[in-house]
Amino acid sequence: MLSNGMILRDRYRIVRCIGLGGSSSVYLAEDVSIGKKWAVKFIASRDDDTGWLAQNEINMMIRLDYEMFPRIVDAWQEAEGYVIVSDYIEGITLDKVLKKSPVSRKMMVDWWVSIAEAIRYLHMLKPSILYLDLKLENIMLKNDGSLKLIDFGIAGRIADRGSLYGTVGYAAPEQYFNRGELLDERTDVFAFGMLMYAMISRKRPVKELKDQERMIRKDRKVPGKLKSIILNCICEEKDGRYRSMDELLRALNTLRTKRYVRFRVAACACAAVLSLIMSGFFAVRHVLAESAVTPAAEMAGELKGHIKGGEYTDEGIRIICGYLEAGCLDAEATNRFSYEVARHYFSVKRNYREALRYFNPVDEETYPDVVYYKQLCGLQLSFEEDCEKYAGCIKDFEDYNRGLGYEAVRFENTIMLANLYEGMQCLKDDYADAETECLEEGLKDLRYAVMTGLFIDENNVYEAEYCRRLCILSAAREDKQKAVKYGEEALELLADRDIRASEDIRNRLKELDR
Repeated sequence: MLSNGMILRDRYRIVRCIGLGGSSSVYLAEDVSIGKKWAVKFIASRDDDTGWLAQNEINMMIRLDYEMFPRIVDAWQEAEGYVIVSDYIEGITLDKVLKKSPVSRKMMVDWWVSIAEAIRYLHMLKPSILYLDLKLENIMLKNDGSLKLIDFGIAGRIADRGSLYGTVGYAAPEQYFNRGELLDERTDVFAFGMLMYAMISRKRPVKELKDQERMIRKDRKVPGKLKSIILNCICEEKDGRYRSMDELLRALNTLRTKRYVRFRVAACACAAVLSLIMSGFFAVRHVLAESAVTPAAEMAGELKGHIKGGEYTDEGIRIICGYLEAGCLDAEATNRFSYEVARHYFSVKRNYREALRYFNPVDEETYPDVVYYKQLCGLQLSFEEDCEKYAGCIKDFEDYNRGLGYEAVRFENTIMLANLYEGMQCLKDDYADAETECLEEGLKDLRYAVMTGLFIDENNVYEAEYCRRLCILSAAREDKQKAVKYGEEALELLADRDIRASEDIRNRLKELDR
């Protein structure tokens, strides 16, 4: 298990435990670099099954690109177990929601449709994914009212055979090892039916299916049409169930009254209008139709106040993405801002799927480093274990970066390259050498450029960050002399600009004195 205050990979500070399971635990963590919250799942090494489950969860999650599933952003193996870092979902699970307050029938139907659409997305992937653990505890209600499905620990594929895994009551009969049957979409349909009954009755499904069916048939609180849908989901034989999520969705839509359907269509239309307004699309059309001001100039006006420390804020990135999606910027502006958004997703968000999407249309002659970014995105998304290939790509990028002039992009790339060295699991203990060399060389170049007037490091932003990172690396290797040297320099450069970073450095230096 992990402990509060522990810092993983010099990046993820464990805040507190937020969930415990049989062989795993989930923690809220804070990114010490950017202050973002992450969920860190630790799977303890106990037997061969542990490694299979951890790798299975990683392999399933990295393929997801759907709003109802959290993104996995980092994963690695340690001596004690496996660590998976993903989006932190602020909210509560549906089992706790239903215990706290009643939920309207219309709201439940809306939730069922959303969940069924998410499961259908998994089934439509190539190769498809079966969720296999659909239950109230694995569905989060976010603070904004939307749902998220979590925990892909036992997710599988169509044509897999049953195993020993699954939640009693929710899991389909064929999901258990002793049946030896092949799994398919109907396996998730079964769990969906049990989920529906658990939500409407607020009762946990029982182990014996015949007892469960009898309870549902006798439950007068469940309307006849809904009862029929649930029973068609949980038939013991797969051939008696809905054949797919599409079939189930058609049945669910019959639960909606005409009045409710009209309300939902109107709500969706309003949401779409609001989304377009927020993305800047209507602003762009207005400018094109009634003004000589270019869309790029209009966007620049909207971006005022959304740049901090030379970087776009999340709101600034959202504004730019709105204009890019509207397709109203000229070729030069599209090229430039696609590049900047892609770098933001790569370096700040570590969302390599979105980064690759924005890197793809960028002109490689204008931005040659895009070639390296694309390769690195591909490696990150595939979790490829080819250390030589990964290291070679970083080395090529580092050589390219040395050839750049003394400008901001060179020093930004150095920080990004240090992050990449840090993330190379296959380097193990050697990563610190490569990361340290990269940062020390960057710091030397930066100081030379500033001293000779070739570059202005406003507010010593880059120098402070290099020294902060070098202090952390040196402290981790118990090189007290270097840690103190870089730590004191970082504290002086940071001044009062970043209290959190300064406090972190002071704590590390205190630890070295103990």
